[in-house]
Amino acid sequence: MASCPHCQTNFETYTIVGILPASEHLTHWLEPVPVAQLICDMCGRYTFMHPDHPDVQRLHKGAPYERVAENVRTLNVPLTEVGDPELREQFERGESPDIVS
Repeated sequence: MASCPHCQTNFETYTIVGILPASEHLTHWLEPVPVAQLICDMCGRYTFMHPDHPDVQRLHKGAPYERVAENVRTLNVPLTEVGDPELREQFERGESPDIVS
């Protein structure tokens, strides 16, 4: 059974998410890669694993996060350091992307 590497609490569910890998020269994003995202109910930390890993396959598939709650997007860097102009503009306007329901 998979457990949190930080607090050793057993994971109950997983969700499949797409991770965008960068190109070799970091000039553009490649196609999304599906990974299993596990969130610890005790400490709240994330762990990512291959979706076909036997420990992941033993867990229950959780609801997509878009259906659980609306995510709040925050920055941990100054707005001037956001390199993606479209993303920077979203934060300047205070808009969030549409939530799938």
